[in-house]
This record gives sequence, C-alpha cells and structure tokens, in this order.
Amino acid sequence: MASGNIPPEYRTYSNAVYASVESTVPLTDYPGWDEQDHPQLNELRRSNANLKRRIRLLRLLSRLASLILSIAAFIPIAMTVHKFLTTHNVYRDVLLSNGTTIHRTAWAADSKVWPTYMYFGVALIALVLDAGILVLYLRSVKTANGMDSVASAFSWVVLIGNLVVWAVAAGIYRYEKDGGDRPKDLWGWTCASAAARIQDVFSEEVEFEKFCGVQSISWGAGIAQAAAGFLSLVIFFWAVRRRQTKKNIRRISHKLTDQY
Repeated sequence: MASGNIPPEYRTYSNAVYASVESTVPLTDYPGWDEQDHPQLNELRRSNANLKRRIRLLRLLSRLASLILSIAAFIPIAMTVHKFLTTHNVYRDVLLSNGTTIHRTAWAADSKVWPTYMYFGVALIALVLDAGILVLYLRSVKTANGMDSVASAFSWVVLIGNLVVWAVAAGIYRYEKDGGDRPKDLWGWTCASAAARIQDVFSEEVEFEKFCGVQSISWGAGIAQAAAGFLSLVIFFWAVRRRQTKKNIRRISHKLTDQY
C-alpha cells in the first residue's frame, strides 16, 4: 500500500515530512501492521516511552533538589553578608592580654571578603536560575527546557557545570577559611580563637560561633549541590540512549511506510 493511501490518523511522521516520533500512532492502530510481525520496532517504542518517563521524572527531581540546595546555600551566606555589612563599621574598645586597649571592629583587620562575595554570587545566580527553571517547568516542559539552555551558560561547563562551578566555589571558600589563629576571611574569622576572645565585647553585634556554623551549613549545601550534579550525568546518559532509540524507530518506520 502506498504511503499516500494510508489514512492520516495512521501515518508515521518525522522531520520535514514527519512530525516528532513521539506523536507516532502505535503500529497496532493500523490493521496492516501486526505487532507480531514487527517485534523490534514495538520493543523500541516501548523502550522510548520508558526512557521518556524516566528522563522527565529525573529532570523534575533534579530541578527540585537543585532548588532546595540552592536555598540552603544562599540563605546562610546571605545572612553572613548582611551581618558583615551592618557591623563592619562598629568600633569597640578591646582590652588586650598585655593590658593595652585598642579600638577595633568585630572583624579581622583588612578582612578578606571576596571569598564570601564570590560564594554569595554563585548561590544567588543558582537560586534565581533554579527557581526560574522549576516555575517554567511546572507551567510548560518545553518552555522549561528552553530556560534550561539559558542556565547552561552558568551551570553546565562542558558537560556538567553544576558540578564544576559548585565544586570550585566550595573548594575556594573552604581553602580561604584555613588561615590559622587569625584568618582574614569571614568564615575563617568567625570560627577562629581570636574572634572567640573578643566575643564578650561584641556580643550585641555578632555571635561568632553561630555564624561559624551558619557558613558551614552553606558550604555543606554547596558540596551537596556539586554532588547532585552527578544526577545530570544519568539524565544525559539516558537522553543519549533515547535519541538513538528515536533514530532507530524513525529508520524502521520509514521502511515500513514505504513497504505499506
């Protein structure tokens, strides 16, 4: 039977002549195509449907997890930035162990703030992108995937930028914390013994132990965000498999269309 004689509701489509493979009507809907006669094609179609469901579920879970972790990383670091900006110009008299008094702030002299600002920027951008992708995903999968391509500029470096960006940011943030007894960065300073010695003087401005823990939570969420990037590898692997499966379906469907 020529392809032009097949009723529209039973035709198979792809590319310019055919629509997407996903819109193909099951072969069993056309009386001339017996499922028993084409087990390979029907098996491919079932495999494609299963992969499609898995990919969609994993993408949703991945976006939910990424958003939750972005929030967990952003809120603590935002609290730290706010606390520093509102207290770094507050001076108090501090009595040293040698009996002298100095006029100083609660923070280290010449504080190294760029690691905290860098981490804050990464967390903020990730939060905005993850929230935008999830909202659009709930409204339209197609639109969300389009938004996802915008996020790729930030969160996908080569294959999986989420892993790279968060690993690098968390690594630098953690490295700068290790500054001995008198570290310069904000996280390291709040955890340092030197800060603990002046806690009583600045008790109304900063709770150093609290903000040491707060920043540790933010860093832990960043590490988890990087680790969650491996889920994207699974999604990518299944997406590649599904693309090959769709190509095989398209190839066999073309042959059968010509045959009938």
